[in-house]
Amino acid sequence: MNQENAKFIADALINLKYEIITVYFIALCLAILGMYLFSRLKKSAELKEINNNFETVLRQQKELTEATGKIQNSLNKESIYYQVRLNAYHDKSISSITEIYEAIIRVRDSAKHLGFNPSEDEKQKFVRTVSEFRGIFDAKKIWIPKELSEHIGAVSNEIDKKAHKFINANAKEKHIDRLSEENLNSLITDQEKFYDYINQEVVVVFNDLVERINGVVSA
Repeated sequence: MNQENAKFIADALINLKYEIITVYFIALCLAILGMYLFSRLKKSAELKEINNNFETVLRQQKELTEATGKIQNSLNKESIYYQVRLNAYHDKSISSITEIYEAIIRVRDSAKHLGFNPSEDEKQKFVRTVSEFRGIFDAKKIWIPKELSEHIGAVSNEIDKKAHKFINANAKEKHIDRLSEENLNSLITDQEKFYDYINQEVVVVFNDLVERINGVVSA
C-alpha cells in the first residue's frame, strides 16, 4: 500500500467518524427533545388534571356552602317557629293559671262566707262557686304543669270536702235533740275543724300555692 492509498483510507475513516458522531449527536438531540416534549406533555396533563380537580373542589365547596346555608336557614326558621310556639304556650299557661287561681280564690271566699249557720242561699252559692271552679279547672289544666295542676286540684278538693262536712254538720243541728252525745260532739268537732281550716290553715295553704305558681310563671 502506497502513501496515497493510506492517506485516502485515513481520510475516509475520519469522515466516517464525523458522520457517526453527527448521527449520535442528532440522535441525542432528538432524544433530549423527545424527553422535553414528553415532560411538557406530562406536566400539561398533570396541570390539566389539577385544574379539573381544583374546579371540582370549588364546585363541591360551593354546593356544600349552599347546602349549609339552606340547613342554617331551615334551622333558624325552626328555631323561630319553636320560640313563637313556646312563647304562645307560656302566655296561654300564665293566662290559664291566672283564671284557675282566681276561681279557687272565689271558692275559698265563698267557704268563708258560709258563717256559723249558713242560709240556703249561702250553701247554694258555695255549690255554684265550686262547680264554676271545676269547669274552669278542667278546661284550663291542660295548659299548666302537671305537678301544679295536681296541687291545685288537691287544695280545691280539701276546701270542698271540709265545707260540705261543715254544711252537713249544720244541717244536723235541726235535729240536735235527737242526737246522741257522741254524734253531737262529732258535729261540734266538724264545725270547729272547718273554722280552724278556713280561718287559719287555708292561709298557709294559699301562701304555698302562690309560691308554687310564682315558681312556674318565673321559670
